[in-house]
Amino acid sequence: MSQKDIWKKYITAQSKILAHKSKPIGVDTSIQARLQGQKLTLSIDQEIFKKVFQSEVERIFKVKDFDFSRGYILQGIEESENIAQLDLSKLKELAEICYIEFNENPIIEGSIEGNDRLIKEELRKIIGELPDNDQFQSKGEIHLTMEEWEQCQLIEKLSFKTSTDKPSARFNISPSPKFITEAIFNSQIFLDGDNGLVSREELSSEVSQCLNTYFDLETKEVRIYVKLDTIDRESALNKVRIKIKECTRFFPMISNDEIVIILERRKLKKVGHTTFKEAIREVENLLTQNYIESTYQISAKYYYSCKNFNWNYYASDKAIELKKKFEDNISQLDVNGGFRFDNSLRAIYFNFETKEELLGKQSLIKSIPFFSVYDRGNKHSYKFNVKFETGLPELRDILRVKCPEISTRITKNGQKLIFRQFYKTGNKTEILARLRNQLDEVVDSVKFKYIINDTFDEKYLCEENFDKKVEWEEEKLSNLLREDFYFGTPRDKLYLGKLQKVDYPDLYFVVDSERLEEVKLNINENEVKAIFPDLKGDRDKIKRLEDTGIKIDSKDKLPNDNAKVFLYDSSKAKKIENIEYLLNRASSEWKDFEKNLFSKSLNDSQKRAIFKSVHAEELSIIQGPPGTGKSTAIAEIIWQHVRQSQTEKRNTRILLTSETNLAVDNAIDRLKNGNNNVVKPIRFGNADNLESEGYFYSLEAIQKWKVGIEKQNNTVAHWVDNIVSRVLNQDDVKIDSALEKWKDHLLNPNGETRKLFADKYLEYANLIGATGSSIGKLNSENKWTSFFRSYLNVFNRDSYESRNFSELNKVSISFDTVIMDEASKATPPELALPVLFGKKSIVVGDHRQLPPMVDGEEIKDLLVSIGEQDVAKTLSGKDFQISQFERLFMQIDESIKGTFDTQYRMHPAINDVIAQFYKNDGGLNCGLPLEEIYHSSFDRWDSRYHGLNYKNIIAPEIHTIWINVTTPEIQEGTSRVNFGEIEAIGNILTVLKNCEGRREFDQWLSKQSVEEKEIGVISFYGSQIQQIGKMLKRKHSDVPIRLSTVDRFQGMERNIIIVSMVRSNIIAASEDQQPNLDFYGELGFPKQESLGFAESPNRLNVALSRARRLLIVVGNGKHFGKKDIYKKVYDSIQRNGKIIGAGDLHKSVEEYG
Repeated sequence: MSQKDIWKKYITAQSKILAHKSKPIGVDTSIQARLQGQKLTLSIDQEIFKKVFQSEVERIFKVKDFDFSRGYILQGIEESENIAQLDLSKLKELAEICYIEFNENPIIEGSIEGNDRLIKEELRKIIGELPDNDQFQSKGEIHLTMEEWEQCQLIEKLSFKTSTDKPSARFNISPSPKFITEAIFNSQIFLDGDNGLVSREELSSEVSQCLNTYFDLETKEVRIYVKLDTIDRESALNKVRIKIKECTRFFPMISNDEIVIILERRKLKKVGHTTFKEAIREVENLLTQNYIESTYQISAKYYYSCKNFNWNYYASDKAIELKKKFEDNISQLDVNGGFRFDNSLRAIYFNFETKEELLGKQSLIKSIPFFSVYDRGNKHSYKFNVKFETGLPELRDILRVKCPEISTRITKNGQKLIFRQFYKTGNKTEILARLRNQLDEVVDSVKFKYIINDTFDEKYLCEENFDKKVEWEEEKLSNLLREDFYFGTPRDKLYLGKLQKVDYPDLYFVVDSERLEEVKLNINENEVKAIFPDLKGDRDKIKRLEDTGIKIDSKDKLPNDNAKVFLYDSSKAKKIENIEYLLNRASSEWKDFEKNLFSKSLNDSQKRAIFKSVHAEELSIIQGPPGTGKSTAIAEIIWQHVRQSQTEKRNTRILLTSETNLAVDNAIDRLKNGNNNVVKPIRFGNADNLESEGYFYSLEAIQKWKVGIEKQNNTVAHWVDNIVSRVLNQDDVKIDSALEKWKDHLLNPNGETRKLFADKYLEYANLIGATGSSIGKLNSENKWTSFFRSYLNVFNRDSYESRNFSELNKVSISFDTVIMDEASKATPPELALPVLFGKKSIVVGDHRQLPPMVDGEEIKDLLVSIGEQDVAKTLSGKDFQISQFERLFMQIDESIKGTFDTQYRMHPAINDVIAQFYKNDGGLNCGLPLEEIYHSSFDRWDSRYHGLNYKNIIAPEIHTIWINVTTPEIQEGTSRVNFGEIEAIGNILTVLKNCEGRREFDQWLSKQSVEEKEIGVISFYGSQIQQIGKMLKRKHSDVPIRLSTVDRFQGMERNIIIVSMVRSNIIAASEDQQPNLDFYGELGFPKQESLGFAESPNRLNVALSRARRLLIVVGNGKHFGKKDIYKKVYDSIQRNGKIIGAGDLHKSVEEYG
């Protein structure tokens, strides 16, 4: 495939993915859009996939009103033979997209039941009749009281699932009386801290009427309190108590140094009164007649109950404001524990594992003041999922070996094993007879009974995979987080908000405060049937990539027309003829270079590569392995080019670009100093998307400072500060008085001074920082891009300010030097895009790390799922395994390329693990000083000490660990999962939390950034990441963790990294498959040989090079040891670190906790 074709395929793939991401998302119109404050909630139409598939089923099979609930399509034999195979194949492809289990061949199915009679009898004794619904039959879903749950746990061979289907609680809620009175009367009516509803005064008629509107209000009782202020309080209290008892019909008691009289409403007449006020007055009169008023205090508390919340009135227009306040309170509620509310906000849900957790969460929700919780006490029931252990898993293993053509699954409650066998139309009789013979031979009729659901018609499987739909749709929609969404049509679109959270089927948006009224109007006047993301940024990027291809093939002149040639073949770039002389330390050029270095800490490999880049005319390529100081080197390259232009008394324009904002900001920030502003950077980009480091250099920050809106620090203000510094350091007496005035003027610049400095800074700006995808003149709507407007604002200010559009439209973007970082991750057109705007280009990357993510698991899965199998297959070809950066690096002349050979990120033991990947590039050394690496102070930048110590697992001198796991991998689509590794990761995190030295480490981390605190957990497979995420929520939600696939973690680093390898030498069909030594020999499972995605040396290099202080690999050492690069990794860890068996790790955790 030609280079041009490869470039086009990259753009095609991105266009296909964008088209898929842009598709409208159906909204469930039966559930109203909920706008609470600035938060908008919509529910997705979960039936949309079924509807699409159903219409095709009805067309192909010529049936009406197909019913999904049956789980299959019935078709006469003759009709089946008339269906085109192509139609069935296409229906199968559609089924994949719609999350439907379908096969183009008809099916014979049946079930096998174990002998669970005794288990069910025991269960009936506790709860009575068992549920007769599908939820119990298929999933084991059952509702039990707490007492029933405790009794059921004693039943042998009945288990409760807590890993995937945790027990859950549901409590009805309603707005509380306290909330209603405070919301309506804007004051606190009831006392805090008292159980129930208690007030100091009897409720006014207005408050009573309000509460009666929403509840059945009842005054339960009044408590009268008498306190005495005497020396002999105990004796006096008793005398008063006796006096009250003798003179009234009350029954006073002494409690907590006071007399308490409890008057219940129903007993009020018995004590001779019709109102509580009369009763209180009687006590007051008695005390007044017999005691001095200063010696006693009398008070009362009124106790009320409110029952039967009036939902009908609450739903009426009269309660709109109250309802809105309640919804706002719910939306702002910040409570940990995984609490969920139903759409109507009438119930709260949560999961639990133990009785203690249930009671704790129950107590927590009851403490929330603005809603009431309805608890039935001992009669309250909770949802559980039970599983019957009937021996079916063992039978399934036997069937898989003896009848491999039969597919099997066990229902979630363990009661039934469902078996299926597909067959070609016309073979049914023969297949059915053979199936009966096989089952008679394998199935023990004493322990099990089987049923074949035979029908005369052909039966085609057709079931929705709901769990898969939820998981995949949630993941797909999560990729659209922070995107603006609209409804209506792309031409007449109505704004909704920015997607903030996905909890399928619910989508949560945050609405721009300035557009809140617009959204209210939109959703009140228009039905929201479907929504779609804007994705303008993605569309603009693809437009620029397409324009890049057009530019290269056109005859239009570029700043360097030879770029059209060397971008395909870098050997055509001009080389440096006398490079050996120039690199000689005795040459005047080298001496001048070393004398004027910006950074004094550069190593020799950095100096040589930077020197070559300065003297290159058209193109220079630099390889920067992990941690080799690329940002520092790029800052030096910029400094040298600006210095060179000043020496030659000319202005220069440099463009620094990268895939991420962080990489751009890091390099620019390295140039910030207190001595000079020779380099004058400007940061292009949306100010809202820039971190503080980037915003410091932004046009917006400069403009706001210029007009006096902001006093915060920015690059122009920093320039002024540097001048003030130099003034303060000036010791020439002759000009002292003038300088003093100048200093005062600069310390408090007025508007004129600000304008002068801001304008001069922009006039002499020589460095522009921007992300690669933003560069270009026109966007997808053929309007000026934000980048181009900023370019004109800096380099064509007069025409831009006077709005001379005829002149401005003629302007072409051009830079003297373009510096591109992270270039190895760029597709060919992405790499070419900025280069076409430069007279000279310096490209920095590392071809030993990941190429563009087009061959990644996620990208290929997505392309297949949207029906683009051919594109996915093309991207898996060998032409796409090599990045454009690698092509350029391998072809370019030695005089204009360089490689950094010293890293400053990793401990030497970790460096030793990855050094093999750079053997052919001159090697990779650790540049950290040996005397500093092991220093016990965490504050030393070059110390890689972690100080963690735990029994025989981790020690301060250990920096690399391999946890050997021998459990089987499980296939999930094209992805893989290894639950043994997930358990080992959970155990090692327990170890890390309980290590000696952890407190000191945490004390240091507490002063660091969020990234510093995080432990990185990475894997090669998306499904493994999902399952690890579930485990972390259950067991380690208190640990700050960055969880990611290896592909997404490139460019990041953490103090501690855990790598899950996943692949194993054995494979299982499911998590609960048990080893079978009789069938599979000593391994107990079927063998498998592949290393999958982990086979890529580049991926392995990225995975192992992210750690600074401690690298922990979790995987099957024997399996990976078959390949030389993995054997070297394993041997390095064995030599310098520690190998630990997963079993030994588990025992240690159980023993020491």
